[in-house]
Amino acid sequence: MNVHATGLRPVDWGLMQGLGVPRFAARRFTASSLSLSSARRFAHETLTSWGLQRCADDATLVAVELMTNAATHALTAESDEETATAWLGLSCTDRTVTCTVSDPSAQRPRTTTQDPLAEVGRGMRIVTALSDDWGCDIHPDGTGKAVWAHLPA
Repeated sequence: MNVHATGLRPVDWGLMQGLGVPRFAARRFTASSLSLSSARRFAHETLTSWGLQRCADDATLVAVELMTNAATHALTAESDEETATAWLGLSCTDRTVTCTVSDPSAQRPRTTTQDPLAEVGRGMRIVTALSDDWGCDIHPDGTGKAVWAHLPA
């Protein structure tokens, strides 16, 4: 499946995720709360339609944390917040669900040590706790990154 991320060139999500799987879905989103809410519903509905009810809540939460990071740190930094977009990709093999968010920033996510009472800064800790593994790949042309997380299916 090919989608156009920033109009530069097609992105092959299967290749980006290292998978050639029939269960793949992608959705573009912006930093708006309506767009993020719609992408969250898309993630949960897609996972449940694939018969993954047991992991749909955890995988959706991971996807939401990755999308929130993109919206907060990559999309709001763009000059035109209304048109700045990122992509959520979901794929599934027999054993693994992969949530990937591709955004226009080359800045890698990081876990932070936060005050236990802080209201922000826990996103990547949640991703770490719920996933088997996660990582970040900078796009070869330096125009962004893909942050991914693997969860047991």
